[in-house]
Amino acid sequence: MNTRRITLIVAVVLAIGTGILTLRYLSSIQQTQVVEKPQAELKQILVAGKDIPARSRITPDMLTRVSRPANEIEPGALADPKQAQGDIALISIPSGSTITETKVGRPAEVGLTVRLKPGMRAVSISVDKVKAVSGLLQPGDRVDVIASIPKVPGSQPRAVTIIRGAIVLALNAQMETAGATPSPDSQNLTTITLGVTPEQADLLMVADLNTTLRLALRSPQEPVRSMVTQALYFPDTAGAGESKDIPPLYPVAAAPPVGVQPPPVGAKPGGGSPVTVIDGDKVVSGAR
Repeated sequence: MNTRRITLIVAVVLAIGTGILTLRYLSSIQQTQVVEKPQAELKQILVAGKDIPARSRITPDMLTRVSRPANEIEPGALADPKQAQGDIALISIPSGSTITETKVGRPAEVGLTVRLKPGMRAVSISVDKVKAVSGLLQPGDRVDVIASIPKVPGSQPRAVTIIRGAIVLALNAQMETAGATPSPDSQNLTTITLGVTPEQADLLMVADLNTTLRLALRSPQEPVRSMVTQALYFPDTAGAGESKDIPPLYPVAAAPPVGVQPPPVGAKPGGGSPVTVIDGDKVVSGAR
């Protein structure tokens, strides 16, 4: 009886010891299999503390410092508020967005002179809501400039397109619109600035002083040189309907839409001006 009890006790103790050893062994295996994931390094960057409209000057109250994993930070992110001091927002920056080198810049970097390509001139003309396509224009649009020649006795009223595909650089004093649609301020347009060649600038000044100008918005899918410009000449009020030509302000051989086309030989005074339409590889001439 005593022998059986001792044997049972020994068996129980061995079983318990075996179980403990087995659990420890399994636990050690699991610990060796678990690979600790290293934590990403945190870096401080600048984010917008509130919505920053385009063309706004950056002030310290607009910026907030936050810590983010280094592998999640946008390229060119700024970390020191002094790096953005004196800059302006090149685009609209929503609250919480990272402040990067491409989103802010110096005023000189976004001025009108920088947007002008070599050989181009910025010229402003007076407009109103009707002449500027109901205030629906935006910087970057392409427009045709149409000159309406005053009617005089012995001649018919005419309108000619003197410039085609001029780029809109600014509306009043705005060189950028924050949204996809024009702002309410654009409904009160008084001036518009166009990017033109030096010859077109001369022509535009003459037309602005002697005709009524109106802008026609072009489709962005239409090639700028799809049509040539038309000649601008005025009726001679001293003669009975005779016409006189304004000397070309630049060589007629200039590529469209820059060149001014003189009236054809034998054209009737005051009649329709010639138009040359280039459709692919076909040239169609006619009168308007």
